[in-house]
Amino acid sequence: MMDFTIDGRSFDPDRTDQQVRLDTVEEWTIGNVGPLDHPFHLHVWPMQVMDVDGRRPEEPLWLDVVNVPAGGTVTVRIRFADFGGRTVYHCHILDHEDLGMMGTIVAG
Repeated sequence: MMDFTIDGRSFDPDRTDQQVRLDTVEEWTIGNVGPLDHPFHLHVWPMQVMDVDGRRPEEPLWLDVVNVPAGGTVTVRIRFADFGGRTVYHCHILDHEDLGMMGTIVAG
């Protein structure tokens, strides 16, 4: 049985999972220890894909959903600008999101 979590925790709408500062750039490495690919979606801010399993894209790649391969990692760069407040990130497979594979992020 798979756990549908992010960072080992199921979604809690009352919890803040990530706090970021506006007008900053962060690099996140998103890992997937499970046996299925998971399309990771971050609301509001596009992500620049830096590498997938250590391989850089040939050209700059900007996405709002990035596939995180089973057993793999994706590193993305995110510019947190133009929107302050609370939003979410989640697996873009609806059943996985509904089972708890989602987190909250606050930019301020």
